[in-house]
Amino acid sequence: MEYKAIKWEVRANPLRPDERSIGVITLNRPDFLNAVDVRMRVELDILLDEIKHQSHIKVVILTGEGRGFSAGGDLKSEAGPLGAGPDDFDMGNFGPYKELAHYFFNDLRHSVLQRCFKKLEDLPAITIAAINGPAVGIGLEICTLVDMRFASDKARLGEVAVPAGFLPESGGARNLPKLIGIGKALDMILTGKIVDAAEAERMGLVDRLIPHDQLMAETMAYAGQIASNPYLSVRYAKELVKYYWNQNRTDEGWGKELAAIMEITRTKDCQEGIRAFLDKRKPEFKGPGYGA
Repeated sequence: MEYKAIKWEVRANPLRPDERSIGVITLNRPDFLNAVDVRMRVELDILLDEIKHQSHIKVVILTGEGRGFSAGGDLKSEAGPLGAGPDDFDMGNFGPYKELAHYFFNDLRHSVLQRCFKKLEDLPAITIAAINGPAVGIGLEICTLVDMRFASDKARLGEVAVPAGFLPESGGARNLPKLIGIGKALDMILTGKIVDAAEAERMGLVDRLIPHDQLMAETMAYAGQIASNPYLSVRYAKELVKYYWNQNRTDEGWGKELAAIMEITRTKDCQEGIRAFLDKRKPEFKGPGYGA
């Protein structure tokens, strides 16, 4: 598959120029602040399988093209199939199955997202997010799935799913509390609170705060230091740390996340959240009370 929504390159270790062992994934939809659309999900899913089988890749850095890391899910592409767009969305000639097809493909997009994010969390290589600007919603969840988070001083982070009519669906409800504590995690999740890079570092949400114009250089230098260590020592160190970190990660938990987001995306509140976001207005959620 030709990658269009992401970029992938393998770079030389700065400390060992003859050794190409550092991979860089760049989310590549800068005109949309790297919002994660359907194509990006599929491309990431395919690429992560490819990386898993490349044993020479010792560190993988994730970053965003342009002025930010990721604005989260692409609500513009999500609106149509959920009935929240301005027009009657037509996915193709499905005849009497048209409405059912919308639900099916909406479920599929969430299944693909969860599948590829599980692969990201399970990569054998060390993973580092180089957060070069806003990282919200799914963008923040990507950051919680990797091993370390290095933030530009221009970074802003937030979990905005609930105020937009969704919920954290890709490990955020599991990982965010472990990084910053249950109270602060619930505060971010339930209010959509956005924190700047300095506050994120104080909270423990990011591990290192770096001047914006030095972000990739310093991240590459650190990646080179890791990649220069003994291969098996690094792999097993990560494996053991992640083993204990993931003690509360279960297939049942992933299933509950997926079932919840599929139910939520069928509701009028979800439609209202999308419309309000696209219209840049405050949503009017009614819960089960629509049509009452």
